Amino acid sequence: MDSLQQKPSLTCANCGSVNVSISHVRSAFWQDDRLVVVEDIPALVCGACAEQFYDDTTVVGLDLLRGEGFPAEKARTALNVPVFSFGDRAAAKSGP
Repeated sequence: MDSLQQKPSLTCANCGSVNVSISHVRSAFWQDDRLVVVEDIPALVCGACAEQFYDDTTVVGLDLLRGEGFPAEKARTALNVPVFSFGDRAAAKSGP
């Protein structure tokens, strides 16, 4: 898929639905031990199963961002993300 704008009628490769539309999405990536979020990613999104598909240009752009190491000084904003441990929950349920 070379250009999202040139593909008006697509079928979802995941579920076969024709309910696929152009949208802008947000995705999270791990860079070493740091979680980063990229917003405004152009994508085709399936209305039936929510699968997201990116064209080649978008994939290259994301790879370049990752290759740069997602430099903090280029971030638009920052999020404070709570971290939970599933192990803490499992230990509490199996306690005495």
